[in-house]
Amino acid sequence: MLEKTRLERLDRVRGVGGIGVIPRDWRARAPKRLPKELFERLRPRVRRSELRARWKHKPDLPALWRRRPSGEDLLALARTHKVLLAALVAAAAFAAGDTSFAETVTELTPAPDRAQRVAIAYPPQVQSTPPSAHRLLSAIADGERLREQAVVAAAARVTLDRAKAEAAAATAGERQPWMTATAPVQPGTMPPGTAVFVLPARGVFTSGFGSRWGTFHNGIDIAAPIGTPIYAVADGTVIDAGPAQGFGLWVRIRHDDGSITVYGHMYDFFVSVGERVPAGMQIARMGNRGDSTGPHLHFEVIVGGQHVDPLQWLALRGLTLS
Repeated sequence: MLEKTRLERLDRVRGVGGIGVIPRDWRARAPKRLPKELFERLRPRVRRSELRARWKHKPDLPALWRRRPSGEDLLALARTHKVLLAALVAAAAFAAGDTSFAETVTELTPAPDRAQRVAIAYPPQVQSTPPSAHRLLSAIADGERLREQAVVAAAARVTLDRAKAEAAAATAGERQPWMTATAPVQPGTMPPGTAVFVLPARGVFTSGFGSRWGTFHNGIDIAAPIGTPIYAVADGTVIDAGPAQGFGLWVRIRHDDGSITVYGHMYDFFVSVGERVPAGMQIARMGNRGDSTGPHLHFEVIVGGQHVDPLQWLALRGLTLS
């Protein structure tokens, strides 16, 4: 009796609460197909007439567009739900901050055949050919050429002004500054006194005549600050004044005895070709133009077409460099 009661109780709660007692003949009891009543209940019944009616009563899109909310309505709605909108914006910002993008820099190991950005301090400088200084050197050469042209033009103006002043003084019967040592000296000149020859410049003797650095040095070098006056060593006529290869700017004077003196590496000069200059007249200022290692005057003496030692040539005329 007790066993029968227990079986009836289990059969009553079968399949509930996890007891799950499966009868032996469950296959025979299981329906082969859904009952017709259940099938009819689940199947939606939509007739063609209803479909036609629904199509006829489709929404009027122009009417809906005309009934769209205005900007003021949207603004009022935003004010009403501003707290909700602020929460949505904050959530979107936090979500975007936690999102990872494929194009960002990462420390993860990339998958095979996948590109990855690498964080470096500076962008890589990739250049197929080394940079050339030709453009910069050309710009420097163009600037030097323009400067040399300006120096030549300025010297021509100075020469013309000096010639006009000397012509006016000669017409008036006035003495020229280089005629006597007691005459007033104009700026840019040095009175030669009673001597026929003067030193080309005041400075430090740095290099002599002869072999130097595997080549032959055809003159002497006198070093001094840029702008130091340079003088004509004797009376003569200017035969060259302007740019020269290796000298930057130079002046060449042919003297009355036929000798030629050369003055190189000058900052600028104040004489022109064909001008007659007296001994002791300032013809230029010392510079560092051309092939030079520092501001100095390169001075040469040419006698009979041959370079001679300027120190000996000056010593024969009673002049020595201190």
